[in-house]
Amino acid sequence: MRRIFQIDGEETECWLSHDGSHFMLNTDDGAVPCRLDPTGVPGGHVLRARGRVQDVRLAVGPDATFVHMNGRTYAIGRVDPAERLAGSDGAAADDRIVAPMPGVVVSVNARPGDHVKEGQPLLVIESMKLETSLTALRDGVVAEIPFAAGDSFGLKATLAQLAPEED
Repeated sequence: MRRIFQIDGEETECWLSHDGSHFMLNTDDGAVPCRLDPTGVPGGHVLRARGRVQDVRLAVGPDATFVHMNGRTYAIGRVDPAERLAGSDGAAADDRIVAPMPGVVVSVNARPGDHVKEGQPLLVIESMKLETSLTALRDGVVAEIPFAAGDSFGLKATLAQLAPEED
């Protein structure tokens, strides 16, 4: 089954298949044989793809999977085609950062009124013992960060919102 994922703000469509001996990660650019083996460490795995072996840690939530490798954490969101077709609640997709799973705010790096650049860290969260830095998805002005360090939040809570872009 084809799935749509959002990685660092960009959407990609992919699906897994099996050729009888290997799993294949399929994209519009082709197929890559791959293998993911658990290491015994909570969330720890070894990824084998394209002749490379990579240690990774995974934390899976209801709307995203967090992949930690090479000292960086990637939030891989799952795009629900039904929600996309139904529309949104009025906020632009790039204006809100929504919690992919419940967690705790570790630190807040911006305040309402701050001008931020795309990729600038806004806050750090911890979910399932994995810290993730959440960054601005576009240049703009912070409208709201409703949580402080130490605050708990639930699934799909708005963790940060940018002011709407002016035309």
